[in-house]
Amino acid sequence: MTNPRNDRIFKQIFHHHPRSLMHLLNAFLPLQDPVVEVEYMPEELQTESDGYLMSIVDVRCRDGAGRHFIVEMQMQKTPLFNRRVIMNACRIYGRQARPGSDLSEVQSVYTLCLLDYSLYPGHSSWVHHFEPRTDTPPFHSLGELQFTFVEIRKWLEFGKFDEDNIRDGWMLFFTQPEKVMDIYTPEQRQRLNEMMEAVNAWDLTRYSERDLWIMDKKIDNMMTHEMFVRQYQEEGRQLGLEEGRKDGMQQGMEQGLHQGMEQGVDRTLSALQYLVQHPDISDSAVAEQFELSLEVVARMRTTLGK
Repeated sequence: MTNPRNDRIFKQIFHHHPRSLMHLLNAFLPLQDPVVEVEYMPEELQTESDGYLMSIVDVRCRDGAGRHFIVEMQMQKTPLFNRRVIMNACRIYGRQARPGSDLSEVQSVYTLCLLDYSLYPGHSSWVHHFEPRTDTPPFHSLGELQFTFVEIRKWLEFGKFDEDNIRDGWMLFFTQPEKVMDIYTPEQRQRLNEMMEAVNAWDLTRYSERDLWIMDKKIDNMMTHEMFVRQYQEEGRQLGLEEGRKDGMQQGMEQGLHQGMEQGVDRTLSALQYLVQHPDISDSAVAEQFELSLEVVARMRTTLGK
């Protein structure tokens, strides 16, 4: 089973799914304004120090406001870890100022460190924020460099999970990603669709390129099968008629028919892909999760077995 805390898997997920990355940043960083778009930057900040390459950064990006973000997954304690984190942030901050540039354009640098160990064993909190501040009243924050450390192992020790807490959801993903789909309802997964993108991306890392090719081929064959096309249309028509009856108006019927057809197709395609990825799951579980009939799920499984 692949581990989303693994360096390669972590980069594969968050380098290719910016919505998941933004959701993660907004969940843990103390931001006055949320991140709404990101631009990926070169991921490595390399300098020579006595012949050694230093300062490997997992994910680096900036948002539309120009703020810079560094996201690191640290699997084990390393010497002078804090100094390296500070050095990375200072290097990015300093490189914004070019000869002749306007210093007012220099933006803050935020660092998010996800730690697979306990950084402060004697402290009850598992999320820590640090920033430069004045040591005299009114203790004004300089605000240019901000650091957030998340102790994944300490969260596990507490053994508490709140489905409505976004941070708990991300911790569940990083520690037990296979349970995310089971714990959250379809409605909750829709609300947390940015995090679900990361879950689906992780799920695909469990398969080889050949597995993925076979999976895509099966789905492609089914999508071109006339029987399934008619089935999608009929289910969508029935859903649309039901929506129209509720409204009791022609306009509502037409709108419900259109939306119902789209929703019926989306649910069925999602169920097909889920069956390919989880061949051992029961028909009843798939029917309940995607709101389909057992007959429809049985036909899907029969086609998959051909």
